[in-house]
Amino acid sequence: MSSFQLLTSDDLDEIGHGALRGGDLRAAATELVAAVDGQALADPADAGYALMLAAELTEKQGDLPPALALVERAIEAYRQVEAAADGFARARRGELLSRLGREDEAMSVFTALRPRLIREPVAAAYLAEALEECGEAAIAEQWLTAALTTVLDRPDGPERARLTNALLQVRRRVRRDLELPADEYDDAADRMRSGSGAAPAGSGVMFWPRGEFDKVLLRWPAFADVYGHTWDDHRADLERALTVWTESGQSGFRLHAGSVDDLAEHVARHGGDPADAGVRAGYARHLESHEPGTAWPPGRNDPCWCGSAAKYKKCCLPRSR
Repeated sequence: MSSFQLLTSDDLDEIGHGALRGGDLRAAATELVAAVDGQALADPADAGYALMLAAELTEKQGDLPPALALVERAIEAYRQVEAAADGFARARRGELLSRLGREDEAMSVFTALRPRLIREPVAAAYLAEALEECGEAAIAEQWLTAALTTVLDRPDGPERARLTNALLQVRRRVRRDLELPADEYDDAADRMRSGSGAAPAGSGVMFWPRGEFDKVLLRWPAFADVYGHTWDDHRADLERALTVWTESGQSGFRLHAGSVDDLAEHVARHGGDPADAGVRAGYARHLESHEPGTAWPPGRNDPCWCGSAAKYKKCCLPRSR
């Protein structure tokens, strides 16, 4: 098969998110599955992601059993490449089992994921989200609290700090949704998010929306080495970086959308070469001072920050994993 026929992760996004924006859900799901079955993926490791997108589209049609089957196929695909998104896919399996009335099986899935809370910072988010979707927010709060207590008993170190911050932040959100009074852990989470802890100097982060990203590479091809060779690379790298910074104790980020024309105007007004990192940093500071930006991370059920029509929890959030 010729390489031009292979689907990149960008192509998968366009198929899946294009359908979510009003396209043919069934046709898009069929195309995604066919790409996996026909070995038509540029990167075979994308099989799990393609199947998860197909499951999302199938679920949108109300076809829960086929959606569950696709998620189970995705779990197997992730297992073969040892992908970190395995946990997210398993949590989605639990959600679908619950929606199908198979609550005992769903809880078995969630219980099997519970030990990851003290090993993987991202587990707090995907497991709590799944439990909440199933009406088990109280259990999520209990498990997060128990995990936090366990992690805090460990010796200090970078991994302990990352786990602690992730558990604190997710637990705080869950407790707020449950309308529980703030405790000392919640107060610590609030201090970290307010920036009184290890927040960076300046929390504005520039990104290129999809249309602008294409224009950027057309005008300044060398930017591919800075922002990635595809828009999918760009937003995945940014999501991962923001997650790492947050897990290390930084917070309060706001995303500012860049514009090729605005950058060119900024350079014309202030001088310099756009290839210079300092010039781009100056443009980013300009954006930060002239527009409010978008708070990161969005709510898990809010539209994704990248501009797709998908919910954050099913678009860029999994990319950080």
